[in-house]
Amino acid sequence: MEYVRELTAYRRWGKPVATAEFGSCTYLGARELGGRGWNVVDHTEQPEEITGDLVRSERTQAAYITDVLDVFESMGLYAALVYDFVTPDAPHRPEPRYDLDMASYSIVRTLRERPDDPASAWHWEPKQAFHALARHYGRHVPRR
Repeated sequence: MEYVRELTAYRRWGKPVATAEFGSCTYLGARELGGRGWNVVDHTEQPEEITGDLVRSERTQAAYITDVLDVFESMGLYAALVYDFVTPDAPHRPEPRYDLDMASYSIVRTLRERPDDPASAWHWEPKQAFHALARHYGRHVPRR
């Protein structure tokens, strides 16, 4: 993990170190693309569509987030902020070609009332990453 080396260098001053955002998109292979994971959407098409034959994987996203969080905790970072909670302009759709949520870093999926109408009402539902983070942080809550 190259970022461990990079973040370690900032600790030499004895000041708190925080990472403002880390995360992964929701498909197999997104982990390797890092911050470029969202770049799999063809915005010239209407409706916008996913390029290639991506495979949705909430498990991949959840594992990446918790793995990286474990590393950050082992480094003693002051804070590590998961990117992103919700992405309303990248709704989940059952057909993979139009499932823009795959190219989203959010830990919840956006569901539109009318999937073909971007102005329709929406709500969110937790992805596996949401639940994995809840379990992860739950380990650190003192029991009463």
